Amino acid sequence: MSKQKFILNDETKKNQYGFRVRNSGLKLERFRNNPVMLDSHKGGNEAVIGRWEDIQIEGSLLTAVAVFDDEDPNASKIAGKVERGFIKGASLGLDPFSMSNFVLAPDDTYDLVESEVLEGSVVAIPNNANALTVKLYATSEESIRELVENEVSEILLMASDATKFNLNKQMKITLTLSAISALGLPGNTLEHDSAQVEANIIKLKSDLDAANLKITGFEELEKDKKAKLSADTVDADIKAGKIDATKKAEFIKLHAEMPDLYKTMVTDAPAKNNLSATTVPAVNAAEVKTLDDFQKLDLNAQLDFKNSNPEGYKALFK
Repeated sequence: MSKQKFILNDETKKNQYGFRVRNSGLKLERFRNNPVMLDSHKGGNEAVIGRWEDIQIEGSLLTAVAVFDDEDPNASKIAGKVERGFIKGASLGLDPFSMSNFVLAPDDTYDLVESEVLEGSVVAIPNNANALTVKLYATSEESIRELVENEVSEILLMASDATKFNLNKQMKITLTLSAISALGLPGNTLEHDSAQVEANIIKLKSDLDAANLKITGFEELEKDKKAKLSADTVDADIKAGKIDATKKAEFIKLHAEMPDLYKTMVTDAPAKNNLSATTVPAVNAAEVKTLDDFQKLDLNAQLDFKNSNPEGYKALFK
């Protein structure tokens, strides 16, 4: 009998459907008990061209030795083509059990993680680098049916949808109790759906922006009120003769920034007759020697002294 070693599966390579088959998930007992070798996955007894021996896993490879039935003319013809190097391809016939056995790997390729080997075929046209193809079957207690290509594609599509659903379903975030409270989430568990967490964060950010906008509006309103109060107060004191009208801007600033000092210097000071029409003589720096001398001057004279003699003004407060 003619014998030839074949690679039946390389778990690092994708097959013609675009998925890989993990050797660790292969159920080989049935295949070892009936190691049938078919001609290109054809059905019927006439398609049996031999058997497989020495079935074993070697690293990433599932290998077996093909033993051809030399008494069968078709098998003998195929064996000759194999021996002469014209046929090199092999293919597994698998039952994948369930679409849930197609698992998306980190490299975005599907792996068939569990399946049962039903047969191994010698094929003329392999589909990947290690001359491998696969054939999928749907089995039951009553029958074995070969899955056609569009059925396999549909299974992979359904597996993809199921994977996306499970990924979305499994995306949970563990939060602290304070975070749960801040986001308005139910407090009966620390794990919450990521989509809900994201939605609540967006809402919280929106509420915060609205609150900050309102606070800014209140602050601006309060600022406007204070500015008007300062202007009205200074205008009243100008009319009362307590402030020189030419110093209005300076006194408005003083009232806004230091209202208590303004009250002491202006509001509580006795009124003078029409200071706006009175010419205040310039202060002679030589006449102010001490802080007492400075404080005896009226407010306008003090400001004039400060502006005309800044060094002397600083010296008074050392």
